[in-house]
Amino acid sequence: MKKVAVLMSGGVDSSTSAYILLKEGYNVFGVTLKLWNCDEVVYGDKQICCSPKDIYDAKNVCLSLGIKHYVLDFSKEFKEYIIDTFCKKYLSGFTPNPCILCNDKIKFELVFERLKNLFDIDFIASGHYAKIIKFENKYFIAKAKDELKDQSYFLCRLSSKMLPYIIFPLEDFSKDKVREIAKSAGIKVADKKESFDLCFVPSGDYRKFLKLMGHEINKPGKIIDINTGKFLGYHKGYVNYTVGQRCGLGLKNVSSRMYVVKIEPKENIVYVGRQKDLYKDFLVAKDCVFYEKKEKIFKQRLFAKIRYKSELAECKVEPLGTNTVKVKFFIPQRAITPGQYVVVYDEENKILLSGEIVH
Repeated sequence: MKKVAVLMSGGVDSSTSAYILLKEGYNVFGVTLKLWNCDEVVYGDKQICCSPKDIYDAKNVCLSLGIKHYVLDFSKEFKEYIIDTFCKKYLSGFTPNPCILCNDKIKFELVFERLKNLFDIDFIASGHYAKIIKFENKYFIAKAKDELKDQSYFLCRLSSKMLPYIIFPLEDFSKDKVREIAKSAGIKVADKKESFDLCFVPSGDYRKFLKLMGHEINKPGKIIDINTGKFLGYHKGYVNYTVGQRCGLGLKNVSSRMYVVKIEPKENIVYVGRQKDLYKDFLVAKDCVFYEKKEKIFKQRLFAKIRYKSELAECKVEPLGTNTVKVKFFIPQRAITPGQYVVVYDEENKILLSGEIVH
């Protein structure tokens, strides 16, 4: 009987995943990751991730399913790989996506290695809505059946060598179906609300978090019109802005709406422009992960996402270096943001590459 460790957050998706695998005949146990040591830090009425309540919920679900539950402490690694990088990126003028890094650095490979050593597991599973498929003797991450819920974007940097050991039990289910299964199985968290914020910034206010971590974010600087070079006013610290932002600029003597177009942290300048200045027909991405041979990728008809909620846009990819590419869009895209990830899919919804947007 194959042994599977299910990453359990205390929510309905991971809980239902454990139930499904159990019904399929796997030897299942649950694992909750302790990623953050600030149990008492609360943002309004929201508590940060890995709260005692979430651990309690996961443990109770495992108890009801008759499986074992463990809590593993990865707070040191989370601080080093995720929190420190998150802060560093913002201070560098980028807008990071820590969920992608967490899946890459922590939740699968590091956790799998530790669980393999501790329990000799065969697979690791989670409640993500995504697929892993085998095609021509290679493994790919692909979109889930329910595209509205699909989370393949957040898994775009998983190591190819890890993919054969990962299971996503919810790949063919809608959220409504998952709740239905959970209710019929008597899982107590069947109606538990979802969280859409960063797990360690549940208020959604990254500025408050950066201050909490001891970073200065309110150093004033110039706001410059990117087209004319004209000085328009002062910003409240470049960290407080992101590409595409319109609110909070405080500009009074301008004749049209202005948007953040570019951030230059070294000069402490925020460049602004009109709506049209937000549109670009290409981007440059570095530190790319390739799931297919590069020569095949560069010849294919491709579709890219420049952020999780963006629509797929037809594109072609050109090499710029060993792990750097240029993605050229058939239709210009709005607010391409450094620090976010471009994820490139083929016509069958398989991810072929991903990389961090730098320009």
